Amino acid sequence: MDLVLSRMVEDAVVDDVFSDRFEKAIKEQFQFEYAIALRSPYYALLKALKVCELGAGARIAISALAPSWHRVAVEDIGLTPIILDIEEETLHPSSESIQRADPSAIILFDALGKLPSSALLDTLSVPVIEDISQTLGNSGQSRVNMPFAYFSVWGLEADSPIATGGGALLCARGKRDAQILRALDEALPPELKMTDYNAALGLSQLKSYSQMIGRRKTIREILQAQLARTRHSGLRIEDTELWPGYAFPVFAEASAKEIIDYAKKHGVQAELAFASSSAMLEENAEAISPSARSIALRCVLFPMHHKLSNQQVDQIGKIIATLP
Repeated sequence: MDLVLSRMVEDAVVDDVFSDRFEKAIKEQFQFEYAIALRSPYYALLKALKVCELGAGARIAISALAPSWHRVAVEDIGLTPIILDIEEETLHPSSESIQRADPSAIILFDALGKLPSSALLDTLSVPVIEDISQTLGNSGQSRVNMPFAYFSVWGLEADSPIATGGGALLCARGKRDAQILRALDEALPPELKMTDYNAALGLSQLKSYSQMIGRRKTIREILQAQLARTRHSGLRIEDTELWPGYAFPVFAEASAKEIIDYAKKHGVQAELAFASSSAMLEENAEAISPSARSIALRCVLFPMHHKLSNQQVDQIGKIIATLP
């Protein structure tokens, strides 16, 4: 953190220098046509919904695993959230459930870094906003040329793989959508953009991105081998190279609370992956979204941060290998 502050003082005495650099670096490194660095994920989603130009009360489909601020943003802008259950294999709503809901737009949430399939995206005929906060910059749109508006919201809060300590990115890969964001950006007051302090931290992390990915991959392989010794299961993903290693998920065969308490007793912090989701917070979640409810009750996250020492990784691995 001292290095970030020192660099800011040395390099700039005016606002927005690092914010501009951060946006440029994100566009170049992750092949976005345009990116806006904003103060919060909530505000990024709010702006994405506004530029879709939906009518008052329009129905917006939301994953039952999505964090609660998705629903809050939809309601705050005067739209109607429609909570959809997910498929356990994909962690996304099925194309059939989306078609039945008949939404005016959909917010996709890439839970645990699982991207929406091309098969799912091909069926969508409404504007799409994809929350890529847990994917480290990958997005479904990179594989599909969508005929409708397609924006990505990338939260960079303290618990994000790339963390700026606060803030988010609103991005577009398509040239048409990039023009929309450019017009939005030009009209934004600077107080709504990401601070230079946060942007400088993001720039510092981007410089070590490849090493970070490599370290997370190594940790994942170690923890996966330990998990294989237990009765519990891990995340199923076809292309492990696309899994960003947001955290290490364990799907409990019995009690998630027992796993969390066991880890805490041995000095390791573990937590429910979807504690703030509709699947956990809605009173009738078992009836509305039984698959998401099942996932939310069983999925426990273990630390997999690239700054973990070998000793810490060994400790976490031993805890996972001996889970009750």
